[in-house]
Amino acid sequence: MTEREKQRLEKIRQQMALMKAQEQQIISREKKLQRKANTRRLIQIGAIAEKHLNCVGIAPQDFEKIIKSLVEYNGVKEVLEHIKKSLPQ
Repeated sequence: MTEREKQRLEKIRQQMALMKAQEQQIISREKKLQRKANTRRLIQIGAIAEKHLNCVGIAPQDFEKIIKSLVEYNGVKEVLEHIKKSLPQ
């Protein structure tokens, strides 16, 4: 291998390393955006549930018990499944 080929190969390796770093930055940025969107969604759902179930100030473990009781109530699971299926994805 000539000196020129070695230099060219080294330049290509450097470019590949740079591109790999850029790829990782893009992936990291996308994951961060997804986490933020998921956190926002969870906060919104929690606020809506708290508002409509009149559970302001209730401890999370007590709120969970309320939700479990509601879901286990006769027929509620089926209604929830039917509603979920009718919502746009």
